[in-house]
Amino acid sequence: MRLARLAATCLALSAALPSRAERPRVVVDAPDFHPLPVAVAPFLAEGDAHAAAEATEVVRADLARSGLFEVLDPKGFLADPGEGLAPASIKFSRWADVGAEGLVKARVRKGAEGFSADLRLLEVRAGRELLARTLPAADARGLGHRIADEVVRHYTGERGIFRTRIAAIRKTRDGRELVVFDADGQNARVLLSEKALLLMPSWRPDGEELLVTSYRGGGPELWRYRFSDRSFRKVPTGRGAMGGSWSPDGSRIAFTAIEGNDTDVWTCNPDGTGQRRLTTSPALDLSPSWSPDGKRLAFVSDRAGTPQLYVMNADGSEQRRLTFQGSYNQTPQWSPRGDLIAFTARDERRVFDLFAVALDGGRVQRLTQDQGRTNEEPSWAPNGRMVAFTSDRGGLPQLVVSDPRGERQTVLTSGGELMTPAWGPLPAE
Repeated sequence: MRLARLAATCLALSAALPSRAERPRVVVDAPDFHPLPVAVAPFLAEGDAHAAAEATEVVRADLARSGLFEVLDPKGFLADPGEGLAPASIKFSRWADVGAEGLVKARVRKGAEGFSADLRLLEVRAGRELLARTLPAADARGLGHRIADEVVRHYTGERGIFRTRIAAIRKTRDGRELVVFDADGQNARVLLSEKALLLMPSWRPDGEELLVTSYRGGGPELWRYRFSDRSFRKVPTGRGAMGGSWSPDGSRIAFTAIEGNDTDVWTCNPDGTGQRRLTTSPALDLSPSWSPDGKRLAFVSDRAGTPQLYVMNADGSEQRRLTFQGSYNQTPQWSPRGDLIAFTARDERRVFDLFAVALDGGRVQRLTQDQGRTNEEPSWAPNGRMVAFTSDRGGLPQLVVSDPRGERQTVLTSGGELMTPAWGPLPAE
């Protein structure tokens, strides 16, 4: 039976505009959301005009991709491009005339150790300064991401995710590469090049390691890549193991153990000791994903005849079925907010699309439809406000990011076949 069009969930965003005396906020999870109109003025430059222009474009792209803001087209700006940063030097009426409610300005400087920016965030209607910060960064792109993060934090009270990284596996002519991208799909760095198959990276919560499935030993095994010394070492589980996932506190790894024709969900310590079997069904049980509090796991099982999503406690108790729609559901990923699990489903046309199921009531929302034949392998941003996945909508599978309702989607990469993305944690402050 074809997967039906399913009811929408309640993960809506809202922008509430206050009176002049109040701090303007983007209120999250209210029912009547519309993006907050924001103008990002061309950043002023001291010493490197190209860097200032690059940082400006990064901020505009980041804020637009977040789904929280309507970033106004600079072609319509009426203000003097050389206008200063201080409120007294700004003609707010010209920004109001183009529909701006928030105004982002900055002056970018190049120094001996990198770049810095004097950031100013202003409320257009009140003609006042909301935020003044001086921010450092190693390069112009990093500076733009820092500025965008500050804007998001001011309006929402939540940390922005633009300085995070996304790991993925890239197919090459000779094998596979473990690659890390910035959150906007730029600045790709190859960590490993393997002739053997690599799959399913998972970040350690502190961002210092990646757990991957490697076939360099001839069969699936869990291996750990450490950033500090670029070491790559096996997790000795004593059995075929794949799809490892770090617990939120980094103390345990959940994985799929393969024994003959059977697969089950197990957990172990990061060094392979302390193994515990959580599922014992003769069916296929696989693809574990931790809840953000570490108390539960989502997984896939075909014990009811078709692959469906299940949830259990972290000790394997109280296993219950979560999805009842569709006949081929897989790759569950638990949102960091705890309210949704994103997953991949295949319909009778053998087309793969993304869905999200609510833990409260089991409501399901479709995120992709008629956007290529394969949209799969979701991975949540650490704030739970965006989800990354791979899609072949433009040819070879590439990284795409979306809001949790599927209404705003952005293709991040081009070239090379990508698979099994994993969105990394927030950087240390």
